[in-house]
Parts: sequence; structure tokens; C-alpha cells
Amino acid sequence: MAKVITVPKNKETEIALDYNLASPEQIVELNLTNIQLEKLWNDGIFHLINKVSNSNIDDFEDEHITNLNDIYNTLNELKKNPNCSGDIIEMFELALSYKTSIHFCF
Repeated sequence: MAKVITVPKNKETEIALDYNLASPEQIVELNLTNIQLEKLWNDGIFHLINKVSNSNIDDFEDEHITNLNDIYNTLNELKKNPNCSGDIIEMFELALSYKTSIHFCF
């Protein structure tokens, strides 16, 4: 199963994502390989995101962060972490830019 981080480009797409109806043009996706995913886990990136945003990203279910303050605060903490990839930071920046959310489908 693909490991994907998704940011909808607008509020309507957020709703469409709930029903798996979002088209590729309506979202930005970051596809992670198993190696990339393992590195993010080992580097504590998902633990940091969970802690700051009060979310529960794990291997067994999808998770999303919809609160823009949580996205902003998480982004600031990720930028301080030298182990965080630019791709992850960019996804949080896009969610803020679009004023939407970020979805973790693992």
C-alpha cells in the first residue's frame, strides 16, 4: 500500500477527500518509499508532528491535521529539526498557503 501525504488545494477538495473523490489536479501528494518512511520514523519526525499537533500518525490508520494553528506550530518545530526533509516542510507550508489541511495515509 502506498504511503502518501496529501494536501488539498481548497476547502471543497477537503470534503472530496473524505469520500475519495478528489482528482489529482485538486491535491498535492508526497509519495514516500518504505525507506523514506522508516527514516522519518527513526528520526522522530512523526513523533514530533504527533506531539505538537496532538495527532496520532501511525502505520495502521489515516490521520489528518485540519487546525491551521496546529499546522503552523508544527511547521515551526519541523524547521528547527535538522533531520526533517524539505519535502515534509513544503507540505506543511502548502497546507498553510491553501488554508486547508494535511493528510497522512499510511
